[in-house]
Amino acid sequence: MVKRLAGLSLAIVGAAVAVHFVLDPLIYEWAEGDDTPIAWIILDWLMALGLAIALWVTFEAKRAADAGPDLREYLIANTQFYLAAALALLLVWNAVQIDWAAGDQTPDGQVWVVIDVLAPLLFVTLGLRLWNES
Repeated sequence: MVKRLAGLSLAIVGAAVAVHFVLDPLIYEWAEGDDTPIAWIILDWLMALGLAIALWVTFEAKRAADAGPDLREYLIANTQFYLAAALALLLVWNAVQIDWAAGDQTPDGQVWVVIDVLAPLLFVTLGLRLWNES
């Protein structure tokens, strides 16, 4: 039941981020100095939670695959784990610059694009796998 719930939440967050990312240019007029819309703030927190779940799930899969003889499983598990770790680092690094950075730092919009493109790919595939395994 926990796997199914985690899979469903990852898939929903991934789909929501993907849809919102695609619709972003149609919904918002981004001007210099504009505040981040509340929908993105909520999605950022959901992505942070999703990345914590993804790191846990992919680390467990990586440990199992590292001990096994199957090369395909090894490559999939390691790719997903290191992608989740990289996305978590990028998200934290960019999010810290919003309110807590020392000095005159601002979040990098291109980093958000990378996060918003790769996170849905990871979340939806991982979510569907968890759903099917339970």
